[in-house]
Amino acid sequence: MTLEVELQLPSLIIGRFDFGSRSCFRIAAFLCVLVPLCFLTAAGQSVPSSRALLDRYCVTCHNEKLATAGLMLDKMDLDKVGENPAAWEKVVHKLRTRAMPPAGRPRPDVAAYALLTTHLEPELDRATAARPNPGRPSIRRMNRTEYANAIRDLLGIHIDGESLLPVDEVDQGFDNIGDALSVTPVLLERYMSAARKVARMAVGDTGIRPFSETYEIPKFLIQDDRVGDDLPLGSRGGIAIRYYFPADGEYTIRVFLQRNSRDYIRGLAEPHQLDFRVDGERIKLLTVGQLSGQ
Repeated sequence: MTLEVELQLPSLIIGRFDFGSRSCFRIAAFLCVLVPLCFLTAAGQSVPSSRALLDRYCVTCHNEKLATAGLMLDKMDLDKVGENPAAWEKVVHKLRTRAMPPAGRPRPDVAAYALLTTHLEPELDRATAARPNPGRPSIRRMNRTEYANAIRDLLGIHIDGESLLPVDEVDQGFDNIGDALSVTPVLLERYMSAARKVARMAVGDTGIRPFSETYEIPKFLIQDDRVGDDLPLGSRGGIAIRYYFPADGEYTIRVFLQRNSRDYIRGLAEPHQLDFRVDGERIKLLTVGQLSGQ
């Protein structure tokens, strides 16, 4: 007697999965389960369901009464694998490695092992794709950019994180990965020093003595257009300064116009307006140049 069997293999989707690397087993699993099942069907034998196999070989130990290894498969629904993927992933691992059922207990044949795994694995893959879970981020310290931003948001103080704190460790091109952001005694001391400076800036120092600071614009800077986002729209040239006022008081702002190599003030051939602003609010508007008589 000649028996002809036609196998129709379903299309295979091979990709990257979160629950371990199983793609290398997928083709073998389909071939392993389809060939024996086709012969069983041709011989007139019934094919056991995944639930029946699970009840026969697994539930005897992993049930609500015994709860072996904390696993109660009699209460878990095979049609809703995505509700408990971690537990079903353990089941797949034990089936793949033939670790369960344990030695001395009745074991399913190769086709039954394949039937269970090929039922569970696609369900687990679909559940992972529907609800991706990248895991919980590790607890880490702030890098110096995040530290400066936190001080700005909490206290309204702009600090230069690059001058206060050392360079952060970089992993895979990123400086905000928790595994790379270590805390050494020297680094901790730098953060404490920065915190003391920030605290003094936040509280203020009423005993500070008068002093002056100078900000210069490079002579060769082209100022034919707006030179920064902090300057008003329509402006040309100028400078925007972020300055911390250490205490309440009267502050004098002096502006010196740029001079050329012959000590002449540049740009006086035509009238120009000088716009002075603090916190975005205009405090003075002056006109300098030929028409102003200056």
